[in-house]
Amino acid sequence: MVGDSTVAAGGERRPGRSLPALLPRRWALRQWALWRLPRRGQVWYFVGVDVLAVAAVVLAALRFPPLAAMLAPFALLAAGMLVSAELARPVERHREDTLLGPGVDTPWIFAGVLVLRPGLAAALVVLSALHQWFRVRRKPVHRQVFGAAATALAGLAAGAFLTATGVRPLGDVLGTRTVLLLAAAGLVFLAVNAALVTGADGPRRPREAAPGHAFDAAMTAFGLPLAWAAVAAPMLVPLLAGATVVLHRGGLGAGRRDHVTLDPGTGVLTAASWRGAAEARLDRLGGHGPGPAVLLLDLDHFRLLNDRYGGRIGDAVLRAVAGTLRDEVRAADLVGRSGGEEFAVLLPGTGRFDAMAIAERIRLRIASTLVALKASGDGPQFVGVTVSIGVADCAADGVLEDALLAAEQALLRAKAAGRNRTVCAEPDVSSS
Repeated sequence: MVGDSTVAAGGERRPGRSLPALLPRRWALRQWALWRLPRRGQVWYFVGVDVLAVAAVVLAALRFPPLAAMLAPFALLAAGMLVSAELARPVERHREDTLLGPGVDTPWIFAGVLVLRPGLAAALVVLSALHQWFRVRRKPVHRQVFGAAATALAGLAAGAFLTATGVRPLGDVLGTRTVLLLAAAGLVFLAVNAALVTGADGPRRPREAAPGHAFDAAMTAFGLPLAWAAVAAPMLVPLLAGATVVLHRGGLGAGRRDHVTLDPGTGVLTAASWRGAAEARLDRLGGHGPGPAVLLLDLDHFRLLNDRYGGRIGDAVLRAVAGTLRDEVRAADLVGRSGGEEFAVLLPGTGRFDAMAIAERIRLRIASTLVALKASGDGPQFVGVTVSIGVADCAADGVLEDALLAAEQALLRAKAAGRNRTVCAEPDVSSS
């Protein structure tokens, strides 16, 4: 999302026929946020990885068809993955994304890579993605599909490494050589997935990426005993699953409770937690690299909507808006509820041009978000809301308060200009 964006206030896209323009209008694919990414090369990268993953999985499944003896381990791993993912859902829903997307599902997927043929291992990836979509949190469709594709390709690469080295992870005795090669397969799994995700989003600062790498490595390592237990000692699988959930919830959950507080109505950061996290992010930047941008959003005429339809519908609209914000921003971005119907977003490493493009995309997406009303004979069946957005940038060594004041002034200008629009603060506001 950061780069040579072609969308800004009053701007237009470059001429030319893009891939979605060639698709029939009735296709839902044309509505994907993928086609609105600011860089054309990024669009083709996502599509290329998805196509490559599908082709590679099909070819591998044909070359190494599933065996009947593997159906029992597959069912055990699939059931354990879904149960543990459901138990860990409260933490997974608010976990910061790492390079390896599946999170608590990672050990089960890697175990599948070790003991199953490619088709069944890929089926675990698909089940994980579906559970993430329906039960955890919904990212934009192209991000969800790309995450599954990257994980599948990483699994195929690790499986190819095991085949090339002749490792038999199902042996009765795990010798030193076997354990080392299995660990190396885990590194291949991590490295391929990290390379694919970095190709899409760019490299992350080592200091910010280190905790995510450690989490991914720990989850992958846990796949080794799971793989052995799934075949040699199935009764141990529930015990290992329980240990995975306890460690996952205890470590990540406690860590997040110590540092952030979530707004119970919307699931985003509270105002105090957002400000604390934003200031900590500025401190980590320490004047290096481009500073972040700040978005302040205010729902238009929300009190009238609340008075007309009641607090229940108003709360549903707030949840829908918060969900849209989470879907439209990146994993490193911070989303918080700064007031009753106000939200704030911090966009690290984002210049004013790209911040305007992201803000405008958010505004259009919120305008198209509808909440169902109670069925009635007459009157509307759905209700929606529009939003006004103020945008301001902040130098990496600047003061967050200055950026917030500039964004607030821009928001007031958006309101005064008629609402349902995005306004950017003047470049010299923070220095005047």
